[in-house]
Amino acid sequence: MSIEKILYFVQSSNYEQMHSSSAKVQLLRQAISEYQSSLGLQRLEWTEQNVVGKFIATKEYDLKNQQLFDLFDNHGVLSKVVRIKLNKLNESEKLLLQEFCIASNPYLRFSPTRANSGQREQELFAYKKKITNNNIHWCLGQWKHYKRINSSFVEHWESIRNLACKEMLRTNQHKVTLPVGKLSVVISDSNIDADAAYKMGGAELLQRSGKINMEQVRLYAARGYFSLSQVYKHLQVENIQTKYLLLTLKSERNMMEGRIQQNNRYSWINIQSEAEWKQ
Repeated sequence: MSIEKILYFVQSSNYEQMHSSSAKVQLLRQAISEYQSSLGLQRLEWTEQNVVGKFIATKEYDLKNQQLFDLFDNHGVLSKVVRIKLNKLNESEKLLLQEFCIASNPYLRFSPTRANSGQREQELFAYKKKITNNNIHWCLGQWKHYKRINSSFVEHWESIRNLACKEMLRTNQHKVTLPVGKLSVVISDSNIDADAAYKMGGAELLQRSGKINMEQVRLYAARGYFSLSQVYKHLQVENIQTKYLLLTLKSERNMMEGRIQQNNRYSWINIQSEAEWKQ
């Protein structure tokens, strides 16, 4: 039943509209970001359209710093803040740690038989001209319009794709060929239990094969094992990239409220941890 829904979604215009609307959203977002950049404004709010654009700087850190790993190891939480993928281990380590694999969530990949790439390129070329010939307010209205359309298609597509994936796993099918393309169940590379990896290879194995999870670092900082200032002292900036965000004012408020709630959660954890340390 779920596979039939995939077939219907692709055979109807839904699949093509999903990709077309996504491409238009990207073209409009690029045009709006260029307009805002020409004004030299980091944040620009269009109240009438209920839209805000903002440039934000994102820092990329060197998370393989020896001092950073030493800090976590000295505080006894190295295996709690590091994730290890099975494919990062050598063959002997894979053999010894295979029983400690943590399965990843499978997902369904759809490979269409053919795509109307030529027709789509012509459509987008013509639409790009329309963007050039219209003002910023038209672009904002179009962005909201196609963003809403694309979000609806993507939500529906993800829903039926997830159901089809479960159905294929239940019937032990990992590949299905349809008139419109192929469905394949993909299982991402497994994680390894970091505690088991630490017991076997110590800090050296975790540093060589692991990746620091900053969310876990913040959690253990809130629990009082170390301070974030100690962490950032050892973090070296490798790159700074500027990212452009275009979103509704409501979405921006929700993002800010989400950060506040997360900070409140860490503060509460910190208070609870301090009380436990004193006992």
